[in-house]
Amino acid sequence: MKYVGSKNRLSKYLVPIIQKYIDDNNVKQYMEIFVGGSNMIDKIKCDKKIGLDIHEELIELLKYSQNLNNKFPKTITEKEYYHVRNNKEKYPKWYVGLVGFASTFGAKYFGGYARSYKSDGITLRDMPNEGIRNIERQRKDLKNIHFGCMDFLDIPKDKIKNYVIYCDAPYKNTTKYKTEKFPYEDFYNWCRDMSKNNIVIISEYNMPNDFKCIWSKEHKTSLDTKGHKKRIEKLFIVN
Repeated sequence: MKYVGSKNRLSKYLVPIIQKYIDDNNVKQYMEIFVGGSNMIDKIKCDKKIGLDIHEELIELLKYSQNLNNKFPKTITEKEYYHVRNNKEKYPKWYVGLVGFASTFGAKYFGGYARSYKSDGITLRDMPNEGIRNIERQRKDLKNIHFGCMDFLDIPKDKIKNYVIYCDAPYKNTTKYKTEKFPYEDFYNWCRDMSKNNIVIISEYNMPNDFKCIWSKEHKTSLDTKGHKKRIEKLFIVN
């Protein structure tokens, strides 16, 4: 699924590292607290997989996608896009999520109707159709994931033990997923607390000094506030 900050292109590097922590420690439970477009969790192998996100329409879209009998439209017109954007309360939440993510510019939630041209520079591409087909291809890999809408700060810490937890939180100084300010210090402390009974792995460019970098790779990103830029993608654990 197209999603701002998606790790799909990096998953071939990240998934084996996370999977090794699961396998080597005989972990039976895996959790992502910023599941986003599910482009990492759909590749992880574990007995129990939980994907959480604070975005309600996103979670409802993922749940809807899990039932292979549920149907999607073939495309989304520009007129439909703007009507849904301006009248979200009139539509099912999964459909609002579909329109907001699958037919939007740059995969940013309702970031403007998506337009692009084929290689001839003349023929318009059906970008919403491409976004919907992307979700369709992913559906079978979402089947056994438990999705939930929850802020990471509301997760009952005393009930989460012996998990591998992967965190792909909004990166500092990059394009924001929402307008609200992300509570970075609370997040760092949450990771520290949860690492006492779990293995916590974090994707970021930089973390406080008590977090250890276990992998890094130069990566071209569009999340930088100044446009496309090469950054060093990293994985951290609490040191």
